Amino acid sequence: MKKKIISYAILLLAVVFIIVGVMQSGYQDTLRRAAVVCLECVGIG
Repeated sequence: MKKKIISYAILLLAVVFIIVGVMQSGYQDTLRRAAVVCLECVGIG
């Protein structure tokens, strides 16, 4: 029972952090950096 409560608490915390990140446009920074890394890997960037 205690394990289940901890699992749900961690899940809720993760969802809260995801929502906060989306509200602060954190995903755009991550997407931009991922694109740069990908282009560097191919040799374009």
